[in-house]
Amino acid sequence: MEEVRELKNVLERVEKKLIASYHVYTALIYSAWLLVMGGYLLLNYLNFQWLGAYWGISIFGIILLTIHVHNRYLRERSGEFKLGYAWIIAWILGGVSWGLLFPGPQGLAFMVSLGHIGMFISFGDYPFLIPVLTLVTFLRPEWALVNSLIIITYSLTALVNLYRVFRVI
Repeated sequence: MEEVRELKNVLERVEKKLIASYHVYTALIYSAWLLVMGGYLLLNYLNFQWLGAYWGISIFGIILLTIHVHNRYLRERSGEFKLGYAWIIAWILGGVSWGLLFPGPQGLAFMVSLGHIGMFISFGDYPFLIPVLTLVTFLRPEWALVNSLIIITYSLTALVNLYRVFRVI
């Protein structure tokens, strides 16, 4: 009987670590995006001439990080095949709609919102819905507003995930 209790305690600790690692990985990705966005704002302020190259390199780095995190943990977290890749499809559709339908700040807000709705469908985790607040940009279409909303909502999403880590541990 004692061995069963010990096994149960060990399994509970492992489960807590797995849950915590999921939230840490999620916060890691959002923090990386915040770094990229902050770098963009700084380079834009300094009138850097190669912002396109900066975004290309940054997005490539984020994609590598996301693939690493997805392969390491999130793959098990996403549901069945039909819904598991909804996040990828949503981000692609959001990017296409930004390029074709809404080429301004509303398009960026729409892409971010659609991508996060897809992430919510795939992973079923409510903090992924926080960046949908960027749709407020449709009321006042300005780049400064959408940039600020992305930074605020991504920071809040990372903060919520880190808070959830401390609640689990």
